[in-house]
Amino acid sequence: MNVQASLILKLLVVALLACVPLTGESFYIEIVGKILVMAIFAMSLDLLVGFTGLVSFGHAAYFGIAAYAVAILSPQYEAASLWYVLPASIGLSALAAFVIGLFVLRTKGIYFIMVTLAFAQMAYFIFHDTPLGGGSDGMYLNNKPSAAIFGWEPFDLTNEVHMFYFILVMMVLVYLFLTRILQSPFGRALVGIKSNEHRMQSLGY
Repeated sequence: MNVQASLILKLLVVALLACVPLTGESFYIEIVGKILVMAIFAMSLDLLVGFTGLVSFGHAAYFGIAAYAVAILSPQYEAASLWYVLPASIGLSALAAFVIGLFVLRTKGIYFIMVTLAFAQMAYFIFHDTPLGGGSDGMYLNNKPSAAIFGWEPFDLTNEVHMFYFILVMMVLVYLFLTRILQSPFGRALVGIKSNEHRMQSLGY
């Protein structure tokens, strides 16, 4: 498939997804919205496993850390600012990935897989078996974050249609961001790691 045909197909898929709220069915809006969230997760995992060749059993831990960060940083009885909790949760998840990566990247092969699994289990027990994450009952977010900017609210996340389009836009942005990474010298280095890790190390990566 050439570049033009691929672009047209992608635009058609996005246009089709954008039409889901037009059905007026809450069930379809909610289920497709959840699928889009998991698509974002799948794209990030594909960057690591598919392009870099590093099989990780701990990738879901960063997904969970960001989710718990939103709940922990949100006030109990009022809506938190989306423009605060969104970058904060992403930053905390990235920080956790960086710290864990300092240990994980010292291993290879099956040891890499097992160490990522070990850190994932550590994250699970920290949030599941301590008061930090609400124990086995988890945490309940009373109010969805507010997108208000100095009193002006461009969209309302309590509205299922607005929430759906917000998730769709985020998915498209993540796709474009990951595509740009893969087209960069850093992205080519990641692909090179999958092809020949030792040669990439000899080149200084």
